[in-house]
Parts: sequence; structure tokens; C-alpha cells
Amino acid sequence: MKASLIASFILVVIFVVAVSSQNSHENDEGSQSCRRKVQRSCTSSSKSCGRLGKANICTSFENDCQRQLSNCDSAIPTKFYRKVNSNLCRGLPKNTPKPCGSGSKSNNSYTPIIKA
Repeated sequence: MKASLIASFILVVIFVVAVSSQNSHENDEGSQSCRRKVQRSCTSSSKSCGRLGKANICTSFENDCQRQLSNCDSAIPTKFYRKVNSNLCRGLPKNTPKPCGSGSKSNNSYTPIIKA
């Protein structure tokens, strides 16, 4: 009984390892194919702003090709940068995820009144 339980456990572990390595290999192939496609067809030279899924997280990219390449590298399907208006990335450092719109400095000319 104990021997069959151990044998079953070992078979399950072998199966899980085999499946995960196959998925990893397929992800690598998909990533490489995606990168080749972007490198072959992308000609963008202007800055690009990408929003991470539906979150309020934006990243400023050197150009739109870089944004597309970052999507190729993603093994997590939900980590996908959509191209959005560049105003959302104004003032953000490049390649650093930050809250959308948090980089622009407000130049308001009013002085707040604080009552004690």
C-alpha cells in the first residue's frame, strides 16, 4: 500500500514537471516569434505611453516598438500595455511603472488658504 502510494506520488510529480517544462518551452517560442514580428514590422520612433491592462499604472516607453516588445516578454497574459494618450505619461521616467498622470507637475498659480 505504502509503495503504491509513493509510486503514484512520483508519477504525479514527473507529470507535473513534464507539463510545466513543455508550457515553458511553448511560451519561449511564442515570445521569440512575437519579438521577431515586432522587430520586422515596427518603425516607430516617437515616444509611447502604455497603460497596464485596466489598472491606473502607466509606463513611458522610448518608442512604440519598445511597448510592443514588452508585451512579447510577458508570460503573464494580464501584463499587457495598451497604447494610451501620451499626456498620461508626461513627466514619468522611462520604463518605470507609475500611476498614470502622476509625473506631471501642476503649475497652479493659486495659494491655498488654510484656516486654523
